[in-house]
Amino acid sequence: MTHISFSVPVEFEEMPLGADFDDVWVEIRRRCVRASTATKVEQNELAELARTLHKVSRFLDKVGVVYAADCAHMFEGVPSTGSLAVAVVEFPYGRNADTAVRGAVRGILQSRGSEWAGSAIEAPCGPSAVFTGGQAYTVPSVFTPNGEPIDVLTAQFHAIIPIPAQAGVDGQHMCLLAFATPNIDHWERCYAPIMVSVLRSLRFSEEGQTDADAEPTAPGEGRER
Repeated sequence: MTHISFSVPVEFEEMPLGADFDDVWVEIRRRCVRASTATKVEQNELAELARTLHKVSRFLDKVGVVYAADCAHMFEGVPSTGSLAVAVVEFPYGRNADTAVRGAVRGILQSRGSEWAGSAIEAPCGPSAVFTGGQAYTVPSVFTPNGEPIDVLTAQFHAIIPIPAQAGVDGQHMCLLAFATPNIDHWERCYAPIMVSVLRSLRFSEEGQTDADAEPTAPGEGRER
């Protein structure tokens, strides 16, 4: 069992993973302070949002996501949002993490095209492949103000980190760190420094071991997979 620790800013609020619908509904009502006084129509919209989040929660847990969070705050007087996910996936990368990272950089850049940039770096947690770029998503109607699906361009940061054998997985797993924001203009000044800090704080250890260099996580210290 691998123990993962990392730090995130307090603006990020953790999303439930693999949660029952009742737990998701409680979370939706907690976040929407107007829920207790909402009209019947608004309550129906919140219920639909809860059903969607429930599906997302179960899916993320199924595909190996161990942490998911979003943030909604003001940046330079403008509302700004972003989402963060950390996943562990089975991927036999062999005995050489550096080779695996270089191969990941080449393969992903070839598949995503010239709008993406990537490089191999030496992070405190080990060799890592990091990427930045843009990607468009279709936002379902339940999440939009006018009830119609819309296409949104997001700025994204991804990191792929081979989990070292001493963390108890013997070269068979990789950690994926993914961030996205629709506030593209905020990426460089606001979110890029945050993602650098998150990556620098990432640590792996075998369950039961401690890492003296690992920083406390906020919220929730440590993830296991």
